[in-house]
Amino acid sequence: MKHSHGPKFFLAVALALTLALKLLLYREPAPADDDVLGKTVAAFLLQHGFESRLDKRVDGVFIHANAGKCRMLISEAVPQGWNRSSIELWAKSVGRLTYVFDGAVHVNAPFLVPMLDEYWTRVRIKMGISPNRHPILAVAASDDCAVEALPWWKLVVRS
Repeated sequence: MKHSHGPKFFLAVALALTLALKLLLYREPAPADDDVLGKTVAAFLLQHGFESRLDKRVDGVFIHANAGKCRMLISEAVPQGWNRSSIELWAKSVGRLTYVFDGAVHVNAPFLVPMLDEYWTRVRIKMGISPNRHPILAVAASDDCAVEALPWWKLVVRS
């Protein structure tokens, strides 16, 4: 019985080509830039009558915003939920906590759609496309704030 080496050879060549392409085209996605996020959110809030300042910390950037009696503290929440407990702790000193994702305000932190969006963003970055980011913003606000009234859908964060 005679065995053909054609299929084995084809698989070996295909494997070598895919590995070579991966090595040539692989680009590590750039980490989310806290400065860009902070400045974008601060500019958005300024357009809507808020004074804001950025506070860079080890665990990210925090945006302090004030307009009249309204006080807000905003930071990014990761889709995986790793920083959810720390967010809930610092939010207690400000007021009620809501989450903003892709223009919508949520009472609870959204999970599945932001997670899928983050992975899809990573894929697009690896392909060389520079997509807009859709961060989850944790917004702690005093009782005098109408977080839901802000046009969050206009907030665009560039990668």
